[in-house]
Amino acid sequence: MRTVLCRALCALFFVAWTAEKPLDIDKIVYCGLWRSPMQVFGPLFVSLPGLQLNTWQVLLILLTLACVFLPGGLRRQGWQMDEAIGIGFASVALTFLWGVARGGSAYNAYYQLWRFLAGLLFGFLLLCAMRKSAHLKMLGTTVVAAAVLRAGLAMWFYWFHVRGLMDPPPPYMTTHDNSLLFVAGMIIAVSWALARGRWKTWMAAVLICAHLFYAIALNRRRLAWIELMLALVPGYLLLPSGRLRRRVTAFVLVLAPVIALYVIVGRDRQGAIFEPVRAFSTSGSYQDTSSLARMEEIRNLLYTLWAAGNPVLGTGWGVPYQKLTSLYANFGKEWWQYVYLPHNSLLAVAVFGGFVAIFGMWQVVSVAAMLASRGYRGSTRPVDRAAAMAAVCILPAYGVQCYGDIGLQALPCALMLGAAVGVAGTVAALADAPVERFESGWRADTSGYAIPPRSDRGLDDDTAATRRS
Repeated sequence: MRTVLCRALCALFFVAWTAEKPLDIDKIVYCGLWRSPMQVFGPLFVSLPGLQLNTWQVLLILLTLACVFLPGGLRRQGWQMDEAIGIGFASVALTFLWGVARGGSAYNAYYQLWRFLAGLLFGFLLLCAMRKSAHLKMLGTTVVAAAVLRAGLAMWFYWFHVRGLMDPPPPYMTTHDNSLLFVAGMIIAVSWALARGRWKTWMAAVLICAHLFYAIALNRRRLAWIELMLALVPGYLLLPSGRLRRRVTAFVLVLAPVIALYVIVGRDRQGAIFEPVRAFSTSGSYQDTSSLARMEEIRNLLYTLWAAGNPVLGTGWGVPYQKLTSLYANFGKEWWQYVYLPHNSLLAVAVFGGFVAIFGMWQVVSVAAMLASRGYRGSTRPVDRAAAMAAVCILPAYGVQCYGDIGLQALPCALMLGAAVGVAGTVAALADAPVERFESGWRADTSGYAIPPRSDRGLDDDTAATRRS
């Protein structure tokens, strides 16, 4: 039954990342210029008449009921993640009521928050449903499949609908949110290759990363390169001292001069191949209008917190931020909700929810990082180690997405956070079992991992346990 629930959750996740709403209600995907066969799933995200919910939300609610009434479904994997999710919901409820009591719009507050709450709920359901390594592998495969598919569609759109046919070309090929998906796909592929250590796995990882790397270059979103760079750092720090870490360090040292030369040559050059350099050099630049708009928005948010909010509860959700200046961050009438949805979601949480929201909503990130790190250190299976490393690395990538591009109000990005939360709690629970096995012949290898007795190697856990008993 749990495997069925995991498959259903993975299906919801896959559809949320790849579905395309009808053109008449969504002009964001492919800049509203094209639709792929994935538009067949678009009606799942259209509101049902008289219900104010879409079909995807209804399916999520039904899965929640299935997990609640499943025998043992509420016996999840760890109290730390349970409490973090519960505190997150409580802090949202408190700051939501505070905003409505101060005259804020309940509708806009709901619009600000429901996707983040759906992400927390998705993480909760994963904790209810996932119980073994096969479930972790299922979720990882889903993320990679969604990333590869979305990247392929971006390439198709570029080569058959944009290149040589549109002048100037559209500013992006898919959506802003896909930056996090592409980075997550690369992280999972590399994490699995590091954990597995076989040449076939590394070849697959290289092919997947090259495919997604090209899609990121075509999509021309600067945040993707920053997300990728920041995601690699905790992955390296997580490696235990030993042969693997020494090999990775040697590879980085050999690659460092090549990267330095690439940065020097590409700093003032145009072209997709130098897009990563341009992303870092123009972020925060006073010559880039997008960066100027972000900085102006930050000034307006800080002014709102000082003039209309307080450090503890902020202004409350549903209260628009005030515009001190609007020279760069000034949008058309069709974007009337932008005063509720600033690009910098991290600062928005501080402004709208104060310290209560900062602590309550974002502590799931720190708890997930702690549990995933603990799970990585104590895991005995490659799948568990790969999942734990991927969860840790996705968290800073999600933070960058929230900092630069309305990540809090993006359902796919919120679900990626939920996936990291669910994986973190699961790998930490799976890592607890081998601790008791050291008394039965388990020992630690030179990398710090727990390995079974020689007679148990190559067997699954149930078979090995039966043989020892």
